[in-house]
Amino acid sequence: MKALSVKKSGNYVDCTFGRGGHSKKILSLLSTGKLTSFDLDHESEKSAAEIKNSNFNFIRANFSEVSSFFQNSSLDGAIIDCGVSSPQIDQPKRGFSFQKDGPLDMRFGDSTSKTCYDIVNFYSEKNLAKIFKQFGEEKQSKKIAKAICVQREKKKFETTMQLAIFIKEIKTIKENKNPATKVFQALRMEVNSEIDNLHKCLISLKKLMKKGGKIIVISFHSIEDRLVKNLFKHKENIHEKRIPIKNDSLPEFKVSKLIIPSDQEVEMNVRSRSARMRVITKL
Repeated sequence: MKALSVKKSGNYVDCTFGRGGHSKKILSLLSTGKLTSFDLDHESEKSAAEIKNSNFNFIRANFSEVSSFFQNSSLDGAIIDCGVSSPQIDQPKRGFSFQKDGPLDMRFGDSTSKTCYDIVNFYSEKNLAKIFKQFGEEKQSKKIAKAICVQREKKKFETTMQLAIFIKEIKTIKENKNPATKVFQALRMEVNSEIDNLHKCLISLKKLMKKGGKIIVISFHSIEDRLVKNLFKHKENIHEKRIPIKNDSLPEFKVSKLIIPSDQEVEMNVRSRSARMRVITKL
């Protein structure tokens, strides 16, 4: 929370409540300030209901809808923790894990109609290969997509372990991670339209931030980090001193260098090993 520089009377948003870790820390630093947290997950809504604090408000909605609840230049800070939460992974029935058997679901919220089952069993070979490469950076994306399409003609994929074991048998490149890691990541991102929703949220936050306001983005994928950098980069190259600078061409935001977890943080939470953080400050 140090990077967010929480003001006691500030107005903040936790775009990804999860089980409330970040929200509780922010609330502990507020006196008269307000915190609004978003999440689609019904389990998150239950966790939020346990917080008895008049400064806190929970909205069960996608963070892409944040602009519907605030006026421009009204926020002092926001935090986005991308990806799936540990409790979601640990519940087999949610279908996120390739180590525990469950239905091919992967939805963050039950309001989302498309499931992992729909994608694996009905997407074209071309589209499967595309998302495996784009969202999973899977080197054998075409091979896996083709094999899935051949196999599903014989028998549809029903469970996470069925799919994970199949991918393991198909892949020939040895990796340190579970062979299904990248494909499962890509499928989850497609099910939940994660990149599109992150883009919408960031566009909204650009308008909602006050001067000096900070946006913290914790991502786990290079495509997410590139999106953050590209959205908040300078309007023009202002480093050429000989060129007069107009006020409307000055940078609106300052983006920090990439921040990665320390060895100690990884020891405490092994799932944080691939996390990367950016701090964006409105100038």
